[in-house]
Amino acid sequence: MNSLIHREKQILNIFSTLKSKNNIYKYLIYVGKKINYSPFFLNKNNLLSGCQTKIWLFFFYKNKYIFILSYSDSIIIRALTFFLTKIYSNNLPINIINYRSFLFKKKILKYFVSNNRNNALKIIINRIRYQAVKYLI
Repeated sequence: MNSLIHREKQILNIFSTLKSKNNIYKYLIYVGKKINYSPFFLNKNNLLSGCQTKIWLFFFYKNKYIFILSYSDSIIIRALTFFLTKIYSNNLPINIINYRSFLFKKKILKYFVSNNRNNALKIIINRIRYQAVKYLI
């Protein structure tokens, strides 16, 4: 559980140093462009529904830990999903299920991203938790 908190705080520190909305968007675009590849998991089985942009999540389980890969056709969402997978990937399913991100409790992302993008991030987190439950069963 501590690794989740630590990773999330690291990411929030990055955003807090950028300060302005414009700087945050520039950074998200920079990160999103760096993740410019065609992953093997781009198929309809890994495509999330309910989002305006196409978002793919791929999960695998190894040595009791869940690993997550993500991709999106939107550069900004691609960067945001990258950060979310950095937080949640390489963790035990029970830790993922029990972890409550403070990104939304403090509404930190609300000031940086649109409501549609914020909703997409919530859908991603819900899918991550759902997969964690599946690995517990």
